[in-house]
Amino acid sequence: MYKSHVNSVHIEVTDRCNALCPACPRTFSGSFEMPYVKNQELGLEYFKLLGKEFISNIRTWNFCGTKGDPASAQELFEILDYILDCNPKAFIEVRTNGGARNPKFWKSIGERFKGTYSSVVWSIDGWEETNHIYRRNVKWSKLFENLQAYVGTKAPAKWEFNKFAHNMKDLPIIEYFCKKNNIDLILREPFGFETIDAMTVDSEYKEQVKRLPVYKIVDDVANLDYEIEPFDKENKILVSTSRKQVHKDEGLKPGVYNKENWCNVNGTNIDVECVVSTNNNRQEIYIDSDGTILPCCYIGSTYIMGDEQCREMVDPVKESLIVSTDNSIYDVLNSDFFQKTMPSGIQGNMDNDVKYCITCLHHCRKR
Repeated sequence: MYKSHVNSVHIEVTDRCNALCPACPRTFSGSFEMPYVKNQELGLEYFKLLGKEFISNIRTWNFCGTKGDPASAQELFEILDYILDCNPKAFIEVRTNGGARNPKFWKSIGERFKGTYSSVVWSIDGWEETNHIYRRNVKWSKLFENLQAYVGTKAPAKWEFNKFAHNMKDLPIIEYFCKKNNIDLILREPFGFETIDAMTVDSEYKEQVKRLPVYKIVDDVANLDYEIEPFDKENKILVSTSRKQVHKDEGLKPGVYNKENWCNVNGTNIDVECVVSTNNNRQEIYIDSDGTILPCCYIGSTYIMGDEQCREMVDPVKESLIVSTDNSIYDVLNSDFFQKTMPSGIQGNMDNDVKYCITCLHHCRKR
């Protein structure tokens, strides 16, 4: 499915995490851990299995968890050091909430990244009084010590800030801190706010949006603790639809696609532009924390959540998608899954009632 040698890797090096962020699929809205979380990680030996030839051809590495924080991987430093030894020009981004490990660790990362094209992206959504509202369980004092230890090395750094109604007042001090420490500040609109309707109010079009619920566990029951509102709430109609209590056996239902709702696309001509293979400058794979290699984190996420179609696509061939001493990375990329199944899913030629890969349609359909 790729036009040339893979040049970009998005990797979930571990699914461990110190935080309980409510929009993260790792937990049920910041409470119960989801059953597909295995608390596993990839070590240095896995990267050696990928091989120096492969790694030397990778321009960009995105250590960004869909369920975990890369800093929770015990051999993260050794892995980064190995990648840069194989390709000193590699562009590595390590995304972290900053609350794991200690200043000594982050100083060592900074010293290794200094003078390279690599950087740490600090996902911090506020200041001392507000960051924990979304980044639950992240201790500010520990985070700030780690951040200062890293930026003290003068290594490249970015601050990725999710905009919420409760943290916009912190922007001036964050902008000052970033400017003072030569940190690139990136403002983002976060995931998690579900639009359920739209209407016209006083001649003004407004979306109806659900507040983001945050739960905490009390006696094995998830209790609604509070709700988070979007930064531009004045332009939206906010609603609260969350239950006050959710029991573990009913709360841990992963979000997946119902194939019956997509059968109407069978026989239609839909232009799907794969974001990880269409552009020659981005030929990307996704590596999950168990070593499974897939085209993207969208496929990876729907698969681990138990999506029926993704399971049908991956389960029969999963062993062939994991690198081992007998199955190289090039064997994986030349497997039927990458050479036939995924191209058929993108083009609408799959042998099923939908014909298309539903995950591809949902994320990469040309609008």
